[in-house]
Amino acid sequence: MNSSSAVGKVLIRPVRASTWRELAYLLLGGPASIVAFVVFVTGVSVGLGMLVTLVGIPVLFATAYAFRGISWLERRRAALVLRSRIDEGYRRPARPGVLQRAKTLALDPQTWKDAGWMIVLSIVGFSSWIVALVVWSVSLWALTLPFYWWALPDGSIEVGNGHEVQKWWEIAVIAVIGAVLVVVATWLCAGLARGQALAARFFLAPGAQERVEELERSRAAVVRAEEEERRRLERDIHDGVQARLVALALDLGMARDKLDGGDTDAARELVGEAHDEAKQTLVTLRELVRGVHPAILADRGLDAALSALAARSPVPVEVDVEATRLPAEVESAAYFVVAEALANVAKHSGATHCDVRIRVRDGNVLVEISDDGVGGARMGAGSGLSGLADRVEALDGSLRVASPDGGPTVVVGEIPCAS
Repeated sequence: MNSSSAVGKVLIRPVRASTWRELAYLLLGGPASIVAFVVFVTGVSVGLGMLVTLVGIPVLFATAYAFRGISWLERRRAALVLRSRIDEGYRRPARPGVLQRAKTLALDPQTWKDAGWMIVLSIVGFSSWIVALVVWSVSLWALTLPFYWWALPDGSIEVGNGHEVQKWWEIAVIAVIGAVLVVVATWLCAGLARGQALAARFFLAPGAQERVEELERSRAAVVRAEEEERRRLERDIHDGVQARLVALALDLGMARDKLDGGDTDAARELVGEAHDEAKQTLVTLRELVRGVHPAILADRGLDAALSALAARSPVPVEVDVEATRLPAEVESAAYFVVAEALANVAKHSGATHCDVRIRVRDGNVLVEISDDGVGGARMGAGSGLSGLADRVEALDGSLRVASPDGGPTVVVGEIPCAS
């Protein structure tokens, strides 16, 4: 890079979009630092102070969840500078229950990293906010002084140590200094913003150990999902295909006996029944294959596959897919989320209408299924929704269920998608 291009890079910094993102990051850091300081000091001091009465325990856990909320916002604020959202790495409880959730929260390293970031944010975020306000205020004051100095009383302004500026050339010098300060301010704020965002990533991003644990959980989720699928196939084959094949064999055996006895009419009738049974068995096999991976999904994509799924649902379903072809594993996961959700709607919800929406936002596929049923759906162990959560989490996604008693029920799956 030659000297002229280097100078040009320095001078054009104030007009680059990244400059204003960095400034926005620092200015938002002021309120964030104040909130973090208040939550940390209040929550920790009250929780520890009341620990002997056991009331402090729920206060401390509430404070930890408040830290998670602030950290959630901080990950998104850091995206202004880093241009990508910081990943989360919180541990999930191995079993349902308040005590298990509390134990997981207390032993999760990310809980303590969040607390550490609250301390750092309280100091660094507030300090950077003050610096950004001061340097930009002084720079813009000096740069814009020629536009209003003439309107001041006596056409003069005091710049320090009792010195008054009254002459136009002095005003011009101050404006030039202001222009230089604007360039300096942009680079100073860029350094502050970049350093603070990298510190946020250090505290808020999952470490190597957390990533290994998440990988192990994802692998276990895949195994559980595949095991559930295998059991479902075994159950369907035993209850459906096997029973029909047994009936087919009995019909053919009786038809053979009738033929040996010379009763051709009865034999013909039994052969006809066996033929009908064979066709029904083929239909059942097609349903099983469709449940594994429907051909229409591979051939025509998610929109056509979900439309076909909705057409077979006993509950009226409206499908809205705002996406073209997606990676096969993403389409498969989205399809099974909808299929299981619609099956639950038909069996348990008592709904009269259901909406299915597929959207692609910020590199993620959002799958939303909502119904107007009675609600009460839960993601407890052994439920179909838990199996879906395992399938989605195997792709680094997440599944959320909102289903208050009385309805409505909303199931939202978020699946990362590179394309």
